[in-house]
Amino acid sequence: MKNGAKKLLILTVILAFLTPNYTFAINSKGVDKFSKSSILIDQDTGRILYEKDPDAKRPLASLSKMMTFLLAIEAIEKGEVKETDIITIDKAIASVRGSSYHLKEGEKVPLIELMRGLMIVSGNDAAVAISRHIGKDQEDFVARMNAKCKEIGMINTSFVNPHGLPIYDLQDPTKPPKENISTARDISKLGKYMFDNYEKQVVSITNMEIYSNPQRGFTKNNTNAALMGILPEVDGIKTGYTGNAGYCLSFSMMVKEDEQNEKQHRLIGVTLGANHKNKRLSAALGMLKYGKENFGIKKVMEQDRLIGKKYIKGIEELEVKLVADKELYAVIGKEENLNSQITFKEVSYPVKKGDVLGVIKYYTNNGEILGSVNIVSANDVDSATFKTKIKMIFAD
Repeated sequence: MKNGAKKLLILTVILAFLTPNYTFAINSKGVDKFSKSSILIDQDTGRILYEKDPDAKRPLASLSKMMTFLLAIEAIEKGEVKETDIITIDKAIASVRGSSYHLKEGEKVPLIELMRGLMIVSGNDAAVAISRHIGKDQEDFVARMNAKCKEIGMINTSFVNPHGLPIYDLQDPTKPPKENISTARDISKLGKYMFDNYEKQVVSITNMEIYSNPQRGFTKNNTNAALMGILPEVDGIKTGYTGNAGYCLSFSMMVKEDEQNEKQHRLIGVTLGANHKNKRLSAALGMLKYGKENFGIKKVMEQDRLIGKKYIKGIEELEVKLVADKELYAVIGKEENLNSQITFKEVSYPVKKGDVLGVIKYYTNNGEILGSVNIVSANDVDSATFKTKIKMIFAD
């Protein structure tokens, strides 16, 4: 065998030892019997653990308020507004129909309390108040909502208002209403984005079982029944309901580190279109139970772990140490094997520390990519002696 082929064989053997072979039985039959569309993902890796017609476009009702909430958090983070800002409630806000925070004309309410009323009790009036405070008018705020969709990659979502109520044509009530439209997959992307970037701000509100504002004489349970002690690890996110949308829920749960999970991680799910609130809850709990019991998160590569060595033109003085550029965790299911594939670039002199010289991809039995790490140089190879340079000339 030629020298280069020997080195490649050595690397392949090393990689076989580095890659654990996990075998966990996945049976997704009957996980969600009640939704029209649903999905369950792992936040860290983005892996889809369960899906049911996830790209069907449907009305999303008050799940719309997740985007309103996100834009409020970002406006605070950017210094556009403060959570202590006082918003004066006018007649138009106080008269918004549907689920309500019971805002009254002339009342003065801090922005942070409106955000709580938005997410915990699903106040449509709070949504309008927030949108007008941040966007100056509701139309401008809705434009922001749609722009954020494009940024996040919510390609099948469009908003017409900040709360999710259908807008009927009063001149022709038989005409289909204008509505906020999305998909289970897009809403899961929104949930992931919220937790990826603003976990602390989100959970501080969505995890509240009961919301009480003594100054307003207001107390109400969170509309998310999944928080009520059934699964203690559930910490969000938002309910929704209209006659057209059915009962909807975006939910989240932390899975603790244990023998099946090498670190704590979060599951995010969406259920759309159930015909009863109890069925909505059953769909969510069924997916969470399925995700927790049938998948585990494992570390498959450590940062800076030695992958092997390569020799430029087969010359021992030109040794390049190859290491992984980052650690990698993968979510792996029962009866799934973790497979790997390594690909190298042509290595030529000189080489700098950190140069990307290859990639390792990890995938399941059916070819689903679970993640990848770059193979980089751990050392500089850029000061060859004159004698070594002569060797390089005659090595080809």
